[in-house]
Amino acid sequence: MLSGNNIAIIGTGTMGRGLAERLSQSYNLFLYDHHYDKALSLEQKGFGKACPDLKTAIDNADIVILAIKPQSLKEAAPLIGSLLTEQTLISLLAGTTINTLKTYFPNTRIIRMMPNLAITKGEGLVGLTPDSKLSENEIMQLLSLSDPLGKVFWLSEEKINAFTALGGSGPAFVLVMIESMVEAGIAMGFNAKDSEQIVKQMVKGSLCLLENSDKHPGEIKWQISSPAGTTIAGLLALEDLNVRSGIINVFLACFERTNELSSD
Repeated sequence: MLSGNNIAIIGTGTMGRGLAERLSQSYNLFLYDHHYDKALSLEQKGFGKACPDLKTAIDNADIVILAIKPQSLKEAAPLIGSLLTEQTLISLLAGTTINTLKTYFPNTRIIRMMPNLAITKGEGLVGLTPDSKLSENEIMQLLSLSDPLGKVFWLSEEKINAFTALGGSGPAFVLVMIESMVEAGIAMGFNAKDSEQIVKQMVKGSLCLLENSDKHPGEIKWQISSPAGTTIAGLLALEDLNVRSGIINVFLACFERTNELSSD
């Protein structure tokens, strides 16, 4: 069933911790991690109840969120499966298909959820793929659960690996670009603090330009580029360095790895 206010979060690493921080205001959370001190740390901050074992967490839950590493599934699944009764299982495991999950949990309702780290600030992306058609009530309940996390995208399972690469891993690549721009500012004479503030506001403003326009990013780029000016000189350098194809290949490499996890 996809109802009730009691949620077990299995695994309190980066993503499990982020979910606990965002959902604890609206749900009763039962937190389990094989490193008990990690779950206890969240309890001490008011983000749920740390459970000493899986049984305690799952027995108290209407919904179980599986936030362990994909490589840990085979070892953890027998015990988890033996404890599940009528709970809905929400899996955060990258590259782990519903069919694979069904081999371990054949009688359980399963929904794949792919969030990114920005959920910790309520500005994340959340990809959702259910194992079967949801009722109107179930859709509303799932949206209510996801609303504190960010923007929801309903996906076919064929698209979720691409979403993982683009939306899930993407922030890491954007941050590398931002880091590089800050270092460029330092190279041009700014101190690190000033350079970071300039870059942050520039990125924020650039996104604002895009969000408040129906223009293609390329059109806005051309608006910034004066004939024979500084911006076009920089854009030509980007082309000489194959930055555009480099960025595309970074995401494709991530997509390929996600597909490899799906076939393991």
